[in-house]
Amino acid sequence: MKPETQTETAAIEPHEAGLPVVILVADDEPVNLSLIKRRLEWEDYVIHTAQNGSEAVEKARRLLPDLVILDVMMPVLDGLQACRLLKEDAATRDIPVIFLSALDDVDTKISGLSLGANDYISKPFRVEELLARVAVAIRLKHERDHLERSAEESRLRAEAASEMSMTDALTGLLNRYGLQRSLQREVSEARRYARPLSCLLLDIDFFKSVNDTFGHAAGDTALRQVARVLTGSVRGSDVVCRHGGEEFLVLAPETGLEGAVSLAEKIRLASASRLYGDGECVFTITLSVGAAQLGEHESAHDMIARADDALYHAKEAGRNRVEAAKQ
Repeated sequence: MKPETQTETAAIEPHEAGLPVVILVADDEPVNLSLIKRRLEWEDYVIHTAQNGSEAVEKARRLLPDLVILDVMMPVLDGLQACRLLKEDAATRDIPVIFLSALDDVDTKISGLSLGANDYISKPFRVEELLARVAVAIRLKHERDHLERSAEESRLRAEAASEMSMTDALTGLLNRYGLQRSLQREVSEARRYARPLSCLLLDIDFFKSVNDTFGHAAGDTALRQVARVLTGSVRGSDVVCRHGGEEFLVLAPETGLEGAVSLAEKIRLASASRLYGDGECVFTITLSVGAAQLGEHESAHDMIARADDALYHAKEAGRNRVEAAKQ
């Protein structure tokens, strides 16, 4: 059993639990290759070898090791050329590279480091130096990988939070904030391709009486059920949102005013033909709807305002009906 030394303990410190560290060593001198491989294996690293730069690049792309150690002077493809190919490949560019070379001139070192190498060890080298530099390179890689994972997790959490901020908690539909993003996209598409865009503004008739008679829990159930009626009646390309309170908005791309009125009638009839509530507490619900088509020079806000005026006229005319806004 080999004695445990301070150097050896430091060498295995960066290892992630249960995950061996894989190192690829490339050197055209069999004696050097064997020596480095054997000494690194003593530190519990998993070692793969290559005898020229071309073989090293091929194995690095296949194995995706934690570290690549390259001799500068090798046949077929030298270490500098191999490093350049690794750094140009998105799959291998983040793998740290340590150069080994008997060429101790400053220009060679600068060339290697400018290609993206992390370190440079001159031959002949002390084994302790090699182990220390390998340990540092592996530790830095693991720290960078951890930071990247943390950044990705933070990005996913931010996306989830953003998604939640644009979604109505009760119905699962988009809220007004989510609608704004869809409006920007759909208005832009309608303008660019000269396609029609319409919207429906829908309001539950006498919703206050539902809450007063059956309670707010029944009212919340009814809002969720109306949301399902809406999503079940529209096309996949349409956007449905809770516009506030008992009011909903449907954005219908590539749809003129006539088509929007037909869609509104379909939704109105679907709502009127079913019961709402739960268990013994059931009731009917009707919808009043205002429809408007985006004008050539008007904003999305103006279109919705005209749909709101049409909705007002639908309620004034007796509710449970569809009114089209004037163009």
